[in-house]
Amino acid sequence: MKADMSFKDYAEYYDLIYKDKDYEKEVDFLEEIFETFYKPKKILEVGCGTGNYTRILLERGYEVTALDISEDMVKIAREKCACKFIKGDIRDVSINDEFDACIAMFTVIGYITKNSDLIKALNNIHRYLEPNGVFVFDVWNGLAVMSILPEQRMKEVENDKIKIIRVAVPNLRAFDHICEVNYKLLILNKEENTFNEINEKHVVRFYFPQEIKYYLENAGFEVLRIGPFLDLNGKVDENVWNIVVIARAVGKKV
Repeated sequence: MKADMSFKDYAEYYDLIYKDKDYEKEVDFLEEIFETFYKPKKILEVGCGTGNYTRILLERGYEVTALDISEDMVKIAREKCACKFIKGDIRDVSINDEFDACIAMFTVIGYITKNSDLIKALNNIHRYLEPNGVFVFDVWNGLAVMSILPEQRMKEVENDKIKIIRVAVPNLRAFDHICEVNYKLLILNKEENTFNEINEKHVVRFYFPQEIKYYLENAGFEVLRIGPFLDLNGKVDENVWNIVVIARAVGKKV
């Protein structure tokens, strides 16, 4: 089973799998960050997925350009949202615009696993931010991953037509700061009483706070805050799995 960032098979079932995710609350948190550090009008959303954050941001009056590497995800997002969508890779995508803020929500940066690719992505994001523009993203905290350790999980979701049983089996590669998550989706079609099985591997990198700070500063960012995700004033330790990173683009010509 190969790792695939296109999520071709996963995309069709993505919204049902994450129907319990509180996107409104997470956008509330983004707006708390914006009010604290820098209030944007134009946002570049990296890794927009099926457009769940995009839709809420548009409803709240922001101008959004949304980017994703998965054509299937972008296709679904376009059905929900009226904004500019780009099918592309943040490591090398070319955008003829600049933005007040860039966001990469739901561990998008964690899917960039190589040092060289991370450097390319951060440099490219910096390129498209206005002076003092903010970059907000969340990642897995290496301190917690190595302390708590990933574990197998199962999730069941359903609607009127299908039921999905998802099993996630992790394979921790500690030396590489990588966790391979092997997903098995069993999909029951209620109308036809048939089963379909999808297997997909997601390779996620976890980052240590000082590590991500180093990469950001070398790409021309000033790190403003690293904290627990959804808690702007909290402290990061080995018990906090998801962290938010807030940085400002500096070193740009005004």
